[in-house]
Amino acid sequence: MFSKTNKLLFYRAWLRLIVAYLLAFALSFGIGFVLIQFFKVSPETIFGFSTKRISIAFPVFTTGTELGVDLGIILFFWNTLASVITISFLYTAPLFNPQNILLSPRLIRKILCGSGRMKLLCFLPGCLAIEAESIRRVYVWLMVPWLGMTLLGIESGLTASTSAFAFGSYLIGFVSLLPHGIVEIPSVAFAGAVTFTMHLMVKKKAGNTSSDTLFAEIETFKKEVPLVRIVLIVMAFLFIAGLIEGHITPLILDFLAS
Repeated sequence: MFSKTNKLLFYRAWLRLIVAYLLAFALSFGIGFVLIQFFKVSPETIFGFSTKRISIAFPVFTTGTELGVDLGIILFFWNTLASVITISFLYTAPLFNPQNILLSPRLIRKILCGSGRMKLLCFLPGCLAIEAESIRRVYVWLMVPWLGMTLLGIESGLTASTSAFAFGSYLIGFVSLLPHGIVEIPSVAFAGAVTFTMHLMVKKKAGNTSSDTLFAEIETFKKEVPLVRIVLIVMAFLFIAGLIEGHITPLILDFLAS
């Protein structure tokens, strides 16, 4: 069970992930607006770029609906899978511990624990202040939920910025995201907070704590996480979000379009 300190840190991590999405959304929406209005970039080009990553899921959605599976259920399983993958970054973080490099799976551990300095990591926030390479690597690994929420916010903002040209109204663009997003985004962030909490902890202690101590704290934190409860909460709200996106949002859009 979470200690009081870790519980507060968890909720702080959750809020930071939501804020990361909102800031990225606002910034990318403004950039998309400027590109279209002042630089005459094609809205289709921006829309294609913003949906390129999610486009790989379209065949899955199409095949599922053709087989008679409800779209809301498909979206629920898709988002649940993404959330579980995000949580898994906490449980794979010990693979970066150089003290356990000879344990199984040895090849993966050797790759992740490489002794060479990964210079690209230094461009990420907070990396320059970390001296130990193993801590720097696990710090970035645990940052993935923040990077994911930021990317999702960028994609959503760019998509919304094209809505006035694709549908004749910015309102339609926002409505296409808001009804399910108001449930889905906090739910995905809640799952991501499991991993991102440990990122904040590493960030706080990286300068004055040895790598052995930090990896021991990761193990302790893993044991504290009420994983089953968190996964069930996330799944419940993602189920609601999937039904909204699959059934309610299209009805609202049809009403506005007519």
